[in-house]
Amino acid sequence: RARHMAIALSPPDKEIPDAENHELNDFSFGTGDDGRTHGTFDLDNLLGEKLAVALDPLSKQVPEPDGSPDSRTRAQRTADALEQLLDSYLEQEYRPTRGGAKPHVNLTVSPEHLQALQLRGLGGVKPPALAASFEWTGPASASTAQMVACDSVITKILVDNNMVPLDVGRDHRTVTPAIRKALIARDQGCAYPGCGCPPGRTDAHHIQHWSKGGVTSLTNTVLLCKRHHRYIHHLRWEVFIGTDGHPWFINPDDATKTPLRSHARRTMTSDLAAA
Repeated sequence: RARHMAIALSPPDKEIPDAENHELNDFSFGTGDDGRTHGTFDLDNLLGEKLAVALDPLSKQVPEPDGSPDSRTRAQRTADALEQLLDSYLEQEYRPTRGGAKPHVNLTVSPEHLQALQLRGLGGVKPPALAASFEWTGPASASTAQMVACDSVITKILVDNNMVPLDVGRDHRTVTPAIRKALIARDQGCAYPGCGCPPGRTDAHHIQHWSKGGVTSLTNTVLLCKRHHRYIHHLRWEVFIGTDGHPWFINPDDATKTPLRSHARRTMTSDLAAA
């Protein structure tokens, strides 16, 4: 009511109330010493309304696999919604480019690191850690790099020890349209138990990481929303394709290691051999 009265009683020479003044808008963010991105914003009511309308449907609560309420706070759900909003924009075919190219992931790797990735998993081989870094926010852990690489446009750049490019290969999305269609038919969205996030908001996760020799196939990929994709890479959740051809999940905190069904399964049994 106070704001309505302020608009009605505003001075005649003040055509635009402060709440609607686009010239007062301010938005700033940057990477702190801790590697996290911090920012502030002060927006007019129209832009604020657009932001609220865009984020609201993406920040709804999602029950946990056991049916309990979503454990995320309102602020955490809003942050996840912002990530989904940005992902939707970056996936659009017609969007602005920078330097003549659309935003994508560049994986820069030396011959030693490339060999380490190829030999990883063999007995007696202890490869050096793979250094990963984002253009704007700096260094990232191997688990985050693997998560980003699951469903991104990848340009593999082979460089020598002086960072001189030796070869540039594969500049294509790792999951083909045909495989993604099959994934949608099988998983019907995020396959994580109890989620059901629609397919348009999911990544195609490689069960055996691409960097560890995993192939791009229906039997080695699963659809996951950003939140649950992060569970696999950061919280040690496990996922595998069962004998029924569907994804199954294992909670790292479950001492019994009992597999959990994908949300898309239509049977009521936990038998891995169930059709």
